[in-house]
Amino acid sequence: MTSSLEALTSLAHQIDEHGDWWRFPTESIVQGFMGSDQLFIVGDQPSTSPWEYHNPNRRAFYDALASVGAQNAHVTDLYKKRGPSGALRSGLPSDFGEHLGLFRRELEVLRPRRVVALGAHAYDLLHEHVPEIRPLLARLWHFAYAVRYNKMAEYPERMRIAFASQGV
Repeated sequence: MTSSLEALTSLAHQIDEHGDWWRFPTESIVQGFMGSDQLFIVGDQPSTSPWEYHNPNRRAFYDALASVGAQNAHVTDLYKKRGPSGALRSGLPSDFGEHLGLFRRELEVLRPRRVVALGAHAYDLLHEHVPEIRPLLARLWHFAYAVRYNKMAEYPERMRIAFASQGV
């Protein structure tokens, strides 16, 4: 029987095989895509930002995850291919189904108890295209919104509220 970590590693390799696909990196105690808790945090699509260690959005998001004890949450995007911010709002690409299938495999591996969408667009996509998770679905500000509008002081508490669920 394959362990969750082995299954996630296999999925990570599938993502990494594509030069224009991306997954949340592991750093220090924050596990990113390799997080194996039953808490999923899901964005709509990765941006084209290099997302280096000192990137203000990365620091804000990862530091907040660590501060609320969610460092082993599974952090992912519904659509793995990098693109300009908001690209999925103008219509779904022809390969969306492939990405949806990959996301459903992530769900099968970890069987989340809570799925938290990063922003309204991720929430809408998940609600429409992954209806089986609706009872588990919550919404949180996207970390870029919290940084851009100087709301980082509120962000950890917003995380705690969004993550709150029986068993999480």
